[in-house]
Amino acid sequence: MSTLRFVTWNVRGAGSREKRLKIFNRLSDLQADIVFLQETHMSKTPTYTLTSPQFPHAYSACYNSKQRGVAILINRRIHFSISNNITDPEGRFIILNLSILNMHLCIANIYGPNVDDPSFFHNIFTALSDHSDTKLIIGGDFNLVLHPKIDSPRTNIGSKSFFTKTYTRQRGITLN
Repeated sequence: MSTLRFVTWNVRGAGSREKRLKIFNRLSDLQADIVFLQETHMSKTPTYTLTSPQFPHAYSACYNSKQRGVAILINRRIHFSISNNITDPEGRFIILNLSILNMHLCIANIYGPNVDDPSFFHNIFTALSDHSDTKLIIGGDFNLVLHPKIDSPRTNIGSKSFFTKTYTRQRGITLN
């Protein structure tokens, strides 16, 4: 295998067995290798709750059964080793450093606040800067609009957050 298929999905709750079965069935259809789930809405329950025969490796950051929560699932076909992981006690992000396909990667799953919170994005990107010596893959639900004229304007229009400023500067996008 020379490529990896990443899927990121805000599942809006994965607490019930029925919902998890639907999630795993869809992930099987998508032939996902590494999955970033947001809004798992799970308490500090055992990680195996988010596993299946196809995805026996699950890493999560939980908050409570009503909000937040992220997880990274890795398909059984993928051979990897983890050197470090960071989980947010607020259930907003998880960062994994791993070796996979003879590469060192840092993968991060982020569930951003649904209110403009520049300190959150500053803190997450500060944490990620410690891993600048590896390839970085970020997925998630950032709960913000990067460009109001082309993005769906549901939340955080005209966000002043660190992420928006950083991203748009790097991409040369002008926000009005």
